[in-house]
Amino acid sequence: MDEFEIEWIPEDTGAPYTEIDMAKPEISEIPSHLIDKICKKKFGHINWARMSQIGPDDLKGNPGEIDYPNGIIYFKHKNFI
Repeated sequence: MDEFEIEWIPEDTGAPYTEIDMAKPEISEIPSHLIDKICKKKFGHINWARMSQIGPDDLKGNPGEIDYPNGIIYFKHKNFI
């Protein structure tokens, strides 16, 4: 029997909203030289991108490993195929 994980997303209950509800989640931005080192260690190259700069179509030719908490995509291939 295969196991799968279900992500539960709470339903919006409407107003009143608190300051905590309205706060933007803070994403720590990792400096590019550190991302270069991580990518080089994982795949042997430095082909990566920030999630904010790339769309789903860009992943078709070069799949990647996505680091959601930090917003980084580490491409598996050095160049696009």
